[in-house]
Parts: sequence; C-alpha cells; structure tokens
Amino acid sequence: MRQFDELLRLISHGVQFDAYLMDAFWFDPDGGYREWRQPNWPDGPQRWLDACAEHALIPGLWFTANTLCHLNLPAAWADSADANEWGLCCFQGGFLADYLNVLDHWYQQGVRIFKLDFADFTAAPPDVKATMPVEEIRRRNEASLRGGLLDFKQTHPGAIFMGFNGFESAEYMDRTDRPMECVLDLKWLEVFDSVYSGDPRPADVPTLPFWRSVDIYGDHATRTLEHSGVPLSRIDNCGFMAGPTGTCYWRGKALWKGMLLLTMVRGGDLTVLYGDLSLFDDGDARWMANAQAVLETAFRTGGSVSFGGIPGEEEPYGWMVGEKICAVINPKPEPSTLDLPDAPWRVLFRDAGFEPTLDRVANSIELGPYQMALLGIEGPNLGMQDDCVSEVRISADYEVIERLPAKLTARTKPGDLELIVRQFDAERKLCRTYSGSESAAAAIRLTVSQDGTDLCVTRHDNRIIWSGMSWAAAAVSAPGGGDVEISLMATDPQVAFLDLEVWRK
Repeated sequence: MRQFDELLRLISHGVQFDAYLMDAFWFDPDGGYREWRQPNWPDGPQRWLDACAEHALIPGLWFTANTLCHLNLPAAWADSADANEWGLCCFQGGFLADYLNVLDHWYQQGVRIFKLDFADFTAAPPDVKATMPVEEIRRRNEASLRGGLLDFKQTHPGAIFMGFNGFESAEYMDRTDRPMECVLDLKWLEVFDSVYSGDPRPADVPTLPFWRSVDIYGDHATRTLEHSGVPLSRIDNCGFMAGPTGTCYWRGKALWKGMLLLTMVRGGDLTVLYGDLSLFDDGDARWMANAQAVLETAFRTGGSVSFGGIPGEEEPYGWMVGEKICAVINPKPEPSTLDLPDAPWRVLFRDAGFEPTLDRVANSIELGPYQMALLGIEGPNLGMQDDCVSEVRISADYEVIERLPAKLTARTKPGDLELIVRQFDAERKLCRTYSGSESAAAAIRLTVSQDGTDLCVTRHDNRIIWSGMSWAAAAVSAPGGGDVEISLMATDPQVAFLDLEVWRK
C-alpha cells in the first residue's frame, strides 16, 4: 500500500495509470492462490481492492500458468502434477478446472488483469510421460490451457490476459546475436491481450554506459516478436524496471528517462512500469506526465513502426510513432548516421554530451556513441538525460603479447582508456556467462598495469547479472609513463577466445 500511495502521488502530478498489478508473490504458499500471504496481508486484499475501486484503477494479479513457484501443491491439483511436483498437466487431473475456478474467484472480486507466468507444457504425471511422446504432451497441454482461457474470456467480459515466460521459444530471450526467427505460436494471440518480450537484461552488444545495452535488449526482443508476426500493439516490452532489486540489477533510476521513452515508443497498448515509484520525485512525475502527453498525441496519428538496422547487429535504428515522433538509437562506439522517415524533425530529447546533427537535405541524423534521441515535428523540449553522456572516443591500436585459449595479454600506449572484451566459444559464437551470486566482473578477470604497478580499473560490469553476460567493459586512467599492459582471463570453461577493443578518450 506504500507503493499505492506513491502511485497516487504521481497521478496527482498528471501521470496516467489505468491499473495496479500485484506481482509475485502476493499469495499464501498453502492457499492455492485463494489466500493472501501472511503476515504481510493479515486482513487479505480488501483494502487494496477497495482503494483500486475508489481511484478507478483496474486490479491485476500474477499467477503461474501451470507450474508451482513458491506455491505448495494443492490437493485438487495432485493428480495433474509431474514427478518433481513443479509442472501441472492441463489435460489430465483436476488442475485446469480448479485453476479456472481460482481465476473466476478473483474476477468476482474485481480483478480484471491476469498475468500468467512460468508455463511448462512438457508437464504431465509419470504415467502419461511413460506412454506419450513429449511433443504430444506439449501439444495437448497448450491446446487445453488455451481452450480453457478462451472459454473464460467469453464468460468474463473485460478480462485481460498477459502472457509471460514459457509461451515463447525460451532460447531467443537470452541472446541478441542470433538471426531473427519465429519465437511464438500466434494462436496464443487468441487468448493474450499482450505477450512480453523478456525481463530487461544486457544485450550481446557492449555499451558504455551499461544501461544502454539493456535498452538495446528491449528493442531487439521487441523486434524479434514483431518478426514473428506479433503486432507491436500486442507486445509488452517490459522495458521500464527501476528499483533496488536483483531483477533489474539494482538499477535504481539510472537513465530512467530514456528507458521510459523507449518503453512507450515501442508501441504496446499495454505498457508496464515495474518497480519502486518512491524513487521518482514530484519533478520526475511532471516530466513523466509531459512525456506521456507527447506520446499520446503522436499515437493518435498512428501506431509504432520500426525502421533502420537490427539492434542486436549493432546497426543504428529507430521507432516511428504515427506522423509525430521518432526515437533513434546508435548502438555503436563511434558516431553514426541513420536515415530518417521524411519529416521536418527537431530534437526533443537526447543523451547529454554529443550534439546530434540533423541533415535536412539527406534527411538523416548523426548520433554520438551509444546515443539515444527523441525527435518530433512539434511538441515541448523534454531536455537531456544528464546521467548518460555520449562521448567521442578514438579507437586505439594495441599489440598482442600473448594469446591463449581464454587468455589474452596486450600492450597499448598510455591515456584515458576504455576497454571492451567479448568472449567466444570454440565455434566463435558469443559465449554468455552466468556467474550466479558473483559479480559478472568475476567471469572475465582483467588487470591493467604500467611500469610494473597495477592500475585502478573501474568495471562497468561489476554487478550481479542473473541473465548472463557475453562481454565486459572497464575504464582505466594512465595519463603518462610507459606502455600499459592489459591482461585478460575468462573463468568459464566454455570460453575459448577473447577479443579486445581499446578506446582512447
């Protein structure tokens, strides 16, 4: 309810919210999704439901689709459970009928948004797995759940379903370095009002700052679903996540303005702001409201359209909203030019540092390294993103002293240096390392020395990255003295090669 109060504060400054979704884990593990967690909600959800009704906000709840996540197996579902009591069969046993009754229970209390997460369509009791091929199990689970949800929507007007993990091809969510492919059975669009493109995570595109790579992941994942035939209006790009939690890598509100603009311009009808709203002061709220108004005006003239290159291929790209707004991103470490849709554009918002240059004759824009900008043919100036500075760097030569599997030693001239390291497997494919509870910086050990003395290295990847990293980035200052020696070593046994880029400010 503290977050609810923060939401009302933002609304008082003009920010539009239509719904409040209570994410995992609101439920009592022993309550089969019918009871709220104790002692956090000693009187149940009524206070929250009443507050939503009072302020005309639609209530929403998170559920697993057909798995048990922090939920103990209810008796009514026992004959549907697989051997490890994680997945639940949708076509045998009591699970699906009781699950739909659970959704009806909350619908009757005013809940209208149902976020379904962690589907496992290979789930079946041991006797079914012993006699039925896994692909047939998958087909029947999908058909049964989809049919049950379709029937529910027909008898529960206004129900909104959000599809999350497990409904798309899981492999694509981790990577942005693979060719575009179809990742979702479009039959799910009969049920889901939105499908999500994956929790925010760093792309396989190194950027400085780190958070721009997270933006690029959101753009690439959205483009992947678009390539699969999902209309942009039906994609929840899940791009805005702020707060002091591991899911968003303890981001706080770093680079939040660009994060919000990109979340909106990707074009989803259902746009979610995840996280801790207390991070945003009243001035931030007014900026949010202005940005929403600018985008709302643009969407009245048409939907969102992607253009330019593929984000994961490190090509400049953008999003066009109607006839009014254009967001552009340069994922490269040097200035780059992007052709624009034909219109009299002006810059409404940009990262600090490099000043983008519009060429009216060529109808293009030059963006600085890793820079994002919002263009419009009208509308207010939304200022700059001061905590993201686009700086021009010079590519620096270096001499390889030693190259071994998963090791590299190099020498370069002194200066203010930025280092980018990429790791590859034996087939020269980018290798994404998962370092568990350790910082991602532990996956690639990096030392820099000069005249026999180790220098202080700032690691941009020095954080726990639950979703893995295929690259590392560091900054080091060696303004004078002898040559600088750089030593790299990957700790993941899958890594066979390391590549190094050296940039000089």
